[in-house]
Amino acid sequence: MYAIFTMRKLQLTQRINNLQCRLMELSQKLQDLSVYAGNVADGVITPGEFMSSPASIFGVNMNYFNNSVPQALYNASMATQIYNANMMNMNAASGGQYGMLVDPSNPRSIQANQFFVFNAFFKQALDAAGKAEAAKVKRLETEITNQKLMIETQLKAAETELQKVEEQESKGIEQSAPKYA
Repeated sequence: MYAIFTMRKLQLTQRINNLQCRLMELSQKLQDLSVYAGNVADGVITPGEFMSSPASIFGVNMNYFNNSVPQALYNASMATQIYNANMMNMNAASGGQYGMLVDPSNPRSIQANQFFVFNAFFKQALDAAGKAEAAKVKRLETEITNQKLMIETQLKAAETELQKVEEQESKGIEQSAPKYA
């Protein structure tokens, strides 16, 4: 009889070990996602952040960098063109007065203004990309946390069953032991 309990004990032990391993993997994934969320929080992944990131998120960092910067450049270029067209229309409508308001003593001030405008739009686009990526990471973290809770519940159930099986195994060994009077 105790052999049945011993077999079930081995099965439960293996199941507990597998669940604990999966729980560790999910915990590591959460830690890595936390680092990634910190990297993209400001919209830019710096070389220092690349170097200090875990190897498991290197590819994700590269994908973000390779996609976010060109997209931000494109968005900033389009927004700057629209801005410049609006400024030219306002300047024409004001008879050249608006253009002189930028800095009447410096004829290059409009060009300098365009440079700062482009950089402002670029930074806004990077911030937006960072916020979008952070929202995606938050959804992944929630999903992983839910998986962890499910596994922890399964783990507790398996540990409780293992404890009961061990008790029954001990009783089975006692009952099957020869009794000498």
